[in-house]
Amino acid sequence: MEKFHPHKTLLFFGLVGSTVLFLSMTFLYVITVSRSGTPDAFQLPKSFSVSTVFILLSSFSISGAVKAFKNDALLELKISLMSTLAFGMLFCLSQAIGLKIMIDSGYFISSNVGVSYLYVITGMHFLHVAGGMIYLLAISFRVFSSSGDMVKSLLFLSDDYQYTRLQLSTIYWHFVDALWVILFFMFLFSF
Repeated sequence: MEKFHPHKTLLFFGLVGSTVLFLSMTFLYVITVSRSGTPDAFQLPKSFSVSTVFILLSSFSISGAVKAFKNDALLELKISLMSTLAFGMLFCLSQAIGLKIMIDSGYFISSNVGVSYLYVITGMHFLHVAGGMIYLLAISFRVFSSSGDMVKSLLFLSDDYQYTRLQLSTIYWHFVDALWVILFFMFLFSF
């Protein structure tokens, strides 16, 4: 237990807190939809399906980051981080398009309680993704700033703390990915 990094402990408690938050919101959503129902003509926007593909691709791309770090492959690490950020941006964009489609169709946050929960839950998830992208951007900045000099890159790739940061971001990103897939299928089958 003494070798367990304190940041991993913080991440663990943060993920437990996020899980409790989303579980309670999901529970309230299911109860509300079962009691009040959903609007008759409401369809989940297709861009939410597209965003699911993007977040799955981002999860796949970040999986290569830890392997690239272990193999001292700085170029592969940069590609992995940049592609994860790109897929994350595409996820956020397709989520925003989906919400705009809902608004254009006349489904506002105040139109139905089930639709309101959809807005709130996707908004909370969006904030989790944005926070993860900010952290990944900070890691990417460190990777790019160390890649110009051989000594800096050697020091960066041999730093255990940088490896731990990369591991933590990978764990967090997989959590956010799995969370969205669960939420997406819940929304898909409830409307």
